[in-house]
Amino acid sequence: MKRFHLLIALSACILATSCSTNQRLYKTGMAYHQANQADHERIQALKATGSPDIWFEVFERYCSIKGRSDEMSHFPPEVKRQINYRPINVDDELNGARNKAEAYLTAKISMALNSEAPDLDYVDKLIKDLERVNCNNSRITDFKLKSMAKRYGGIERLMHIEVFQQQVGPNRDESVSFKESNGNLTATVTDHRLSKSATIQGKVNFINPRNKRMLLSLPYEMTSKFEHTYSTIEGPQEACSEQTLENLKQRPVPFPTDESLIQDAKQKVVEMVFQKIQ
Repeated sequence: MKRFHLLIALSACILATSCSTNQRLYKTGMAYHQANQADHERIQALKATGSPDIWFEVFERYCSIKGRSDEMSHFPPEVKRQINYRPINVDDELNGARNKAEAYLTAKISMALNSEAPDLDYVDKLIKDLERVNCNNSRITDFKLKSMAKRYGGIERLMHIEVFQQQVGPNRDESVSFKESNGNLTATVTDHRLSKSATIQGKVNFINPRNKRMLLSLPYEMTSKFEHTYSTIEGPQEACSEQTLENLKQRPVPFPTDESLIQDAKQKVVEMVFQKIQ
């Protein structure tokens, strides 16, 4: 199959600028139709088995058919006429095979990683197959992290956090004042809300401790927030509601330093990674 595909690709380069020989056209047409026929027969044989593990190969076969058809579509019209080219639309079949392959691979990888002694080389192959089927699958990163954790006995010593950008907000003290009364007693209550935040952006790199080779790199953006509320009054406490009296138990606290918020954001990045391998 790959030989036929290569011949088509090479012929495409030649025939796009020259239609000089009937023999070349004949070979190109034969390679195209024979490769499609071989893929079609293999797809039908796989489907006849009824096995759930066929769908990645079926997906790959449909990709080959679509790829050839797309390549041939760029040939000059006269070339396409002489080799009896007809566009092949397998989009629906390809998407159906993609969905089934993705579902099978996701379940297979998850089951393997949850076993006591998984074959990690096989697991990593399945993860690569899943990336081929859908590189945007939301579980790929989690699978890679779990595989690394099992292979290296944890990921703590693999993890290196790079910070490319950091932004720390100002100290904010927002307050609202209002009056509360109880009989002839009146007090002015002020509710305070302290807040500050720090956001960091960068990458978490996972590096093989033996050969220092990069195993995986994940971008991140993480925010650490400080928030604290308390109340103060001017006047008798007897004028205040139960809620205000409860709020009065909270005392002012100092704003955290910029560095402490940044360190807290880094710790949240670490916690995020560990949640993925739970």
